Amino acid sequence: MADSIYWIWLQQVLGIGSIKVDKVARELGGPEKLYQMPRSDLEELALFTPRELERILQTRSLEQAQTNLQTAQRLGCQVITPDHPSYPTNLANIDCMPCVLYVLGDCADLEDRLTITMVGTRDCNEYGIRTASKLAYDLGIAGCVVVSGLAVGIDTAAHEGALEAQGKTVGILACGMNVDYPKESNRLKRRILDQGGLLMTEYPFGREVRGSHFQARNRLLSGLASGVVVVQAPRKSGALITARLALEQNRDVFAVPGGIFDQRMVGCNELIGNSSGKIVINVFSILEEYAGLLPATVDLGRLARQANSRMIPQVSPVEKNSKRRKVPDETPPKAEVALHLTQAQLDEMGVSTAAQQIYRMITPEPVNEEILMEQSDLQLMEVLSSLTELEVNQLIIGLPGKRFALAAAC
Repeated sequence: MADSIYWIWLQQVLGIGSIKVDKVARELGGPEKLYQMPRSDLEELALFTPRELERILQTRSLEQAQTNLQTAQRLGCQVITPDHPSYPTNLANIDCMPCVLYVLGDCADLEDRLTITMVGTRDCNEYGIRTASKLAYDLGIAGCVVVSGLAVGIDTAAHEGALEAQGKTVGILACGMNVDYPKESNRLKRRILDQGGLLMTEYPFGREVRGSHFQARNRLLSGLASGVVVVQAPRKSGALITARLALEQNRDVFAVPGGIFDQRMVGCNELIGNSSGKIVINVFSILEEYAGLLPATVDLGRLARQANSRMIPQVSPVEKNSKRRKVPDETPPKAEVALHLTQAQLDEMGVSTAAQQIYRMITPEPVNEEILMEQSDLQLMEVLSSLTELEVNQLIIGLPGKRFALAAAC
């Protein structure tokens, strides 16, 4: 427990999603050594910004960390840190590894199971729901762990499909474990735990949801798994950001194809078209990539025949839900052809002040994420949240190597 206190303290002073965590873990040997360093030694490291350095020196109380540990014990949560035997190996091998994971449920067998993440839009249709449910069901039958984010739409369909197969599923939250979000998922959370699955978050107890949390959470969705399946995603979709993170983490990306006139499928079709994602026509499209990782009891030939006899359903000609939000036109606004939109245009789009600051710093030539962090006066998660906001609004394009460029220049 003593080691856990220092990891929680490190998250407190550096924030969630900091690349500095990796260096503390791998170069300094852990947070306790950092906690005990005097100012002179910290300055000699040349690792932290002046603001981070002051926060480390001024935050010497471990009271908040102790409170988190006591709350975890009261709620029956495991507290898993990088030096814990149950810490997922996949998460130890990503940038910005989480300092601490609060876990409800049993995670002991995660290392021995093939783990696949499924993501997609909340504004899905019947095709997306049926496809997510069917693929997750077949993955569950094959003994895979299905990971998703508990949101309405594709996430919920994926979790429920795995549960119908009596399979194991993991829900990763973007808030504290004791926060009632999303409200629609309370029954689903209970089913996941009752059937041997687990809930996971890196956010401390009581932390409410903010927009920046989803960018940080998405790196765990992709990082925990061997592969990410994008089921249904319009061009403006957080699922595509998860897919990009997966590629940066050297994870496999799969994409379900859809109708060329269905704007909910534009993102998936583009992943397939630019060879970023492997086309999925049934569960065998995914499992054949991991034949050596499946239990000996899984007959891939039989599973393939079953999958082929129950192909992914075609797009329904009639939408059952007439109240769905209007999908934006595929045609980009003419203003995107210019180098930057005007202040008035950004305000009209509802772009936040922080995102506008980052937007002005991005040029037609790719700019590295670290440069944006160094040159702005924003906190790390404000920068990451701003990049997500700009990507979703199609103002910038994310490129390999954590680089970004103006959308009109790509």
